[in-house]
Amino acid sequence: MSERRNGPGRIWVVSDTHLRSGQILPDPFTRRVRREDIIIHLGDFVSPDIIEQLRAIARLEAVSGNCDPSSIKNLFPSNRIIEISGYKVGLAHGKGGRVETVKSVERQLVGKVDVALFGHTHNPYHAKSGGTVFFNPGSLSQSRQGPETFGLLHLGVEGIWGEIIEL
Repeated sequence: MSERRNGPGRIWVVSDTHLRSGQILPDPFTRRVRREDIIIHLGDFVSPDIIEQLRAIARLEAVSGNCDPSSIKNLFPSNRIIEISGYKVGLAHGKGGRVETVKSVERQLVGKVDVALFGHTHNPYHAKSGGTVFFNPGSLSQSRQGPETFGLLHLGVEGIWGEIIEL
């Protein structure tokens, strides 16, 4: 990973965990995370238990998803923009099918942020449009195609890119 501008530890990106109360996050993910890292969750936690599990291991930034109960939707908006290491990072869950989700996130965030992170499709995605990087980490526990995945976001002096990691 390249040098970052006054950055935190690593930036982990997860989405669509869909874990019920009493279930735990996958060990191949949690054993990589350190306290100084940031975890960005892009919605569909499903259970507030998962929020507490994530907060116990690192700083959590998040948005809610369409499958989240009102208790989670009251904690997190469906989309937001945050700043990390001088970069504008857009967070969205998404809606509709895979193509519709990508297009709606592009319409919403292209040119407004350096990187747009989104979930909902349960499939990894990485592209660049109009100077904005678009990155979907897939699903940590319910992939629709292939293995379960999560992401590592690299914010370097030479640019931004996402890395997909399979469980």
